[in-house]
Amino acid sequence: MLNITHKLLMETKKEARIESLKLMNQKILDTGDEMIYDRWLMCGVPDEATEDDYEFIAENDSEFKDVVDLYHRIMNDIEEGVYDY
Repeated sequence: MLNITHKLLMETKKEARIESLKLMNQKILDTGDEMIYDRWLMCGVPDEATEDDYEFIAENDSEFKDVVDLYHRIMNDIEEGVYDY
C-alpha cells in the first residue's frame, strides 16, 4: 500500500511540476522580448518544448530547481527594469 501511495504522490508532483513549467514558459513567451527569450532558451525550457522535454525537467530535481530559479531571476529583472518589457 505504501508503494502505491508513494508512486501516486510522485506522479502528482511530476504533473504539478509540468504544469508549472508550461505556465512559466508561456509567461516568458508572452513577454515578446528577444533578450528574455534567448536567456530562457539557453538555460530554461527548450524552444518548442515537447511533453518529453517537460517531463525530463520535472523528473530531475536539480534541473527543475535551475529552471525555476532562472524564471524568478528573469521576473525580478523585469520588475527592476533591466528589460524594456
